[in-house]
Amino acid sequence: MAIAKARINNNRNGANAKTSAKTNGTSATTKSKVANASPQEEALALLKELRNLIFKEYGVKLQLRDSRVSTKIGHAAREKLGLDIAAQVKKKGGNKKFDWQKWNTKLFTKLFGQPDALKYAPQVVAIFMSMLYDTISTDPEQAIADLVEFNRASLERRNSFQEQEEEELDDLDDELDEDLDEDEEDIEDELDEDLDEDDELDEEDEDE
Repeated sequence: MAIAKARINNNRNGANAKTSAKTNGTSATTKSKVANASPQEEALALLKELRNLIFKEYGVKLQLRDSRVSTKIGHAAREKLGLDIAAQVKKKGGNKKFDWQKWNTKLFTKLFGQPDALKYAPQVVAIFMSMLYDTISTDPEQAIADLVEFNRASLERRNSFQEQEEEELDDLDDELDEDLDEDEEDIEDELDEDLDEDDELDEEDEDE
């Protein structure tokens, strides 16, 4: 009887040892996989974790690099084409005028889609633009870089123009404030003069 119990205990201990070894092995394997992950794989895992965290916290999805480049390509193509067409329409003359609102919201989107949701891959749009403009390289990768740079310079010009407008408005406000101060001083001087005249009249009345 004691021998049977010993055998049962030995079997149980053996099974537990195997289970423990199996669990430890799995854990070791998992750690080994993480440890042996390439920098690219670790970065992808971190990126996924970050995007999930931001989406849960704020309900927004961070754009990936390719998406950001595509958006810049879309904006650059829309603006460069629009400027070119507008210049040619103006040069031609006549009653027909270029409508930026119509171009941005209807004509461009009909052909290309929205700048942040293009119907074509960035490489396709870049090659297409290089067929029209000598400032855009015929090499697809360089053409993309050229359009990204055009978008950057355009954004910088708009920001500079906006800052200049704000400065001019501030200067105008200062001038208006100065004019108001001068007007107030003139009114105060006139009131003082009127009061002085009233005092003089009062003195004359007392003398009489």
